[in-house]
Amino acid sequence: MKIIILAGGNGTRLFPLSCDRKPKQFLKIDTKMSLLAETINRFREIVAPEDIIIVTGNKYVNMIEKELATYNMGSIHIISEPMRRNTAPAIGLAVKYCREILRCSEDEVLFVSTSDHIIRPKDLFNRAVLKAVEFAARGKFVTFGVQPNKPETGFGYIEVGNDLNGAYITKAFKEKPDAVTAEKYLLSGRFYWNSGMFAFTCGTYLKELFQYAPKIARLLKTDYAQVVKNFVDMPDISVDYAVAEKSRIGVTIPLSLYWSDVGSWDSVYDVLNKDENGNVIKGNAVTINCKNNLFFSKKYVIAGIDINDTIIVENENVILVSKRGETQKVKKIVEKIRDNKYNYK
Repeated sequence: MKIIILAGGNGTRLFPLSCDRKPKQFLKIDTKMSLLAETINRFREIVAPEDIIIVTGNKYVNMIEKELATYNMGSIHIISEPMRRNTAPAIGLAVKYCREILRCSEDEVLFVSTSDHIIRPKDLFNRAVLKAVEFAARGKFVTFGVQPNKPETGFGYIEVGNDLNGAYITKAFKEKPDAVTAEKYLLSGRFYWNSGMFAFTCGTYLKELFQYAPKIARLLKTDYAQVVKNFVDMPDISVDYAVAEKSRIGVTIPLSLYWSDVGSWDSVYDVLNKDENGNVIKGNAVTINCKNNLFFSKKYVIAGIDINDTIIVENENVILVSKRGETQKVKKIVEKIRDNKYNYK
């Protein structure tokens, strides 16, 4: 088995803490380790370092090398995309690397992981990974579905079908729902949050690409060096849209544990420990009569009086202030900042 960690994202959902120079996977949220380092550490009990491959962009290679050295994580492979082309081509590049450079067979199982999620406990997660490996080795296209505990509108969902003794037939992928639909999904018991993690063999992924994303498949038929050279011609498409939503051999492994994609400041608030007033304080903050807030400062002191249910984040000469529950709009505010050419970096 090989672990493929996708670490090329440059998202701004945790702006102003995350940015193009330091995306979310390099941030320290709830431990002293970065989210990327936590991800790697999660797999070290089931695979050797040389069985882990990190896929990233050229500009993040040095940062990842420093991370690996800082935490003494061994001889992990790093491969870089010449440019971002979303997850389906990124996984294809990793498959090509495994087949040609690492001499993996078509039957080698690949477990594809995100690099910036919080998952615990580790032992329960790893047992689920090994269950996914079993189904992948039988030629299935496996995904992880997280057991929902609320009607979340910020995630895509997976609808499951018949029980397969520890897994389910994947029936359908659903886009992020509205609140009413999310409530129906939760009550039905047949829907799971889409975790963005997958397992399959090298051969299975290539066969599915040939059937559902033939342009990617054709570009992968040359040698590895040529694939890298022609990567610019890859379509910009996620593995979900390219293959997972269309596959007829899909299997979903349910995850009943703590999982967060840390995809907004609201989710950061949910993850972190609160004081007796429900406040999360990271950095320097002084408060009077404040309840259920997140105060996150990197340099300056945040002083709050009579503030409730608010997110306040200070970093890099920017102060973000938002109502809790509204931080999914951060991308829009970043776009406005860029449109007005504010220099916050």
